[in-house]
Amino acid sequence: MWRVEDIIQAVHGEAYRIERGIFNDISTDSRTIQEGELFVPINGKTFDGHEFIVDAYLRSHGGTLCEKGREDVIKIAKGTIILVDNTTKAFLDLARHMRKSLKGTFIAITGSNGKTTTKEILVAILGRSRQVHFNEKNFNNLIGVSKSILAVKGNPEMFIFELGTNSRGEIRQLTEVTEPDVSVITNINPSHLEGLADLDGVFDEKSDIFRHTKAGGHILINADDPMLFPRYQDSDHVYHTFGIDGVADFHLRIREDLGWKGYDLTLEFFKDTFNVKTRLLGRHNLYNILVASSIAYLVGISPSQIKSVIEAFNPYSMRFNPIMGKKAYTVVDDSYNANPSSVKWALNTLASLPCTGRRIAVLGDMKELGEKTAFYHEEIGRFLKESNINSVLLIGEEVKGILKELNNGRGRFFHDKASLIDYAKQYLTGGDVVLIKGSRAAKMEEIVEALI
Repeated sequence: MWRVEDIIQAVHGEAYRIERGIFNDISTDSRTIQEGELFVPINGKTFDGHEFIVDAYLRSHGGTLCEKGREDVIKIAKGTIILVDNTTKAFLDLARHMRKSLKGTFIAITGSNGKTTTKEILVAILGRSRQVHFNEKNFNNLIGVSKSILAVKGNPEMFIFELGTNSRGEIRQLTEVTEPDVSVITNINPSHLEGLADLDGVFDEKSDIFRHTKAGGHILINADDPMLFPRYQDSDHVYHTFGIDGVADFHLRIREDLGWKGYDLTLEFFKDTFNVKTRLLGRHNLYNILVASSIAYLVGISPSQIKSVIEAFNPYSMRFNPIMGKKAYTVVDDSYNANPSSVKWALNTLASLPCTGRRIAVLGDMKELGEKTAFYHEEIGRFLKESNINSVLLIGEEVKGILKELNNGRGRFFHDKASLIDYAKQYLTGGDVVLIKGSRAAKMEEIVEALI
């Protein structure tokens, strides 16, 4: 429940007309808004939420926020109207107000790769013994995180938020809203360069999560990432390192690579050392396991509970998930997203897994790389040229850079998915392993679905 005076104070608003003293909830969707809820009209690149204020009132009989100067809306709107400078900022302010009323431990996760899987593993570990609230799927932008905070019900003990960005300043805003007690950057790699320019821009943006973590809170640094360690220095927080390659407070050691069955691992956390097996494939997933386990340990979860959950955790769809295909070949569905580092990790894993047939990569475009788009696609081509991947099937526009560098007969370009799928169905045979990966916009899961 929201008192109208609390809303006005939270959004630094101006009361234009007050007809209701209490609102049941906050909504940004005029299609699903319920009776007695306050409507917040969000403006996007292709829509203006103010156009739906009248529809929202017909369903809610409540009220709305409205940006100042929108006389076109104000003169026809009914119910309570609170004027603000910017409705998106006001929505974040409402989430920030809600955050201050919540008790419990807040955990924030960002990084170029591994955010969502790390979050999912951590939710599974903490959820075994604690009440946990988290942002579902990858609703990790300003609106998604704010909605998640405003949707909190009951009294969760743990709050886990994945924070994403594609332009400068978003992580700062998200961290100011979530006010984390514990924060981590999984890694710094080329991603969202369209908005962040270069690796230094990625570092500056991501490290805002540490700068705005609560004073005295815990921050976790990837000791294996030269862009982070020892580059980031901090005296305002309790500083921890995690890693596989060298010395770290939270260390993971590979006891045995079990091929398609995963890994046998040792986790060395301060005074505790324990062995754990995982079904997840790929070195990149070992970092996800390490980060999630480290945070769980920091907030008081026992090694035995961490071990139990990790050993039961199965890969999620679209994240290096092996599936048996129609003719006894294996499809590795890694279609969730792609950037240069995640593509290299996936290709390295494909190259290392047991295979009685051919290793085949089906790759789509890597998006949001800005001026470096051609460079990074060509780099993947050179990487593939030196690999043991037998064949590369390419779909998209930017992947032509991969083909240009590969240039050794192993690459084949397709103008549309239908022709690629038709070719693959004839080409793939028993024992082959085919990796399918591309950016979210490429919708590479459509190829996965056609081949399984």
